[in-house]
Amino acid sequence: MGLDGALDALRKAILVRNDPERSPQYIQRFHFVDVRGELHIEFHGLSWGDAYSQSMAAVASEPIASAMVSVRIGGPDQGANGTRDWDLTQLADTAAAFPKLRSLCIAQNRPADHNRTIVGSGSLQKEGGVLAEIARKAPHLVELTTPSAPSKEFFTVGLPSLAYLNVDAGYDTQDFVLNLSRSSGLPQLRSLEWGEYCETYMESWREQCAPLDHLRALFASEAFRPVRRFVFRNPACSSAELAELKSMRPDLQLLVVRWSAQYVR
Repeated sequence: MGLDGALDALRKAILVRNDPERSPQYIQRFHFVDVRGELHIEFHGLSWGDAYSQSMAAVASEPIASAMVSVRIGGPDQGANGTRDWDLTQLADTAAAFPKLRSLCIAQNRPADHNRTIVGSGSLQKEGGVLAEIARKAPHLVELTTPSAPSKEFFTVGLPSLAYLNVDAGYDTQDFVLNLSRSSGLPQLRSLEWGEYCETYMESWREQCAPLDHLRALFASEAFRPVRRFVFRNPACSSAELAELKSMRPDLQLLVVRWSAQYVR
């Protein structure tokens, strides 16, 4: 069975796991497009169970791994105990590499989602350095979207082509802003999006956000100099603090996006 045949068999195996009476948003599916031997892959479904596990096993194995150009992972707003965690361990631990991978997109939270979406595995709900391990296997990555901040190790990986970095803090900023300010491996970074820690139902939520000094360090850093567009989601900064940051980089396109949600009891 050829590459397309194996992928089509996986697509059909996932489709038969669905209940046809369910709403379309809950229908799990695996899509792929083969463009002259380069694969664009998308999984839509639950972050647990056989459909997801089979999909990750497939993309982490040859000959699929070396042919992937883009991977998108997402699904309906379903999780457990308020969390939807995407386990990327199979991608991180595989012996295969992703030499053609240019775009990796793991769905982030939407404003009205009930579950907090993160990269994690099991009850630990930790990113655990998996993004760094995946990055090591994908030296030509251009675009990365993630619902959890990567660990410090991510910034030890040289990613000379990475131009678009879109990160939500998830449950732990992992000092992302400070680590980025000290990095030297992202020379082509042009667009940065940072979604601040946003568990606003917690009394001490502001203490978990990136400190203002870390943001100042970022704006003053050589690592941030190539960035031309910065989208800042749900900052804990005041208007005066945002103005101060902007004054440090007058040439920067700085877009602030805010949302909040609360249940009425």
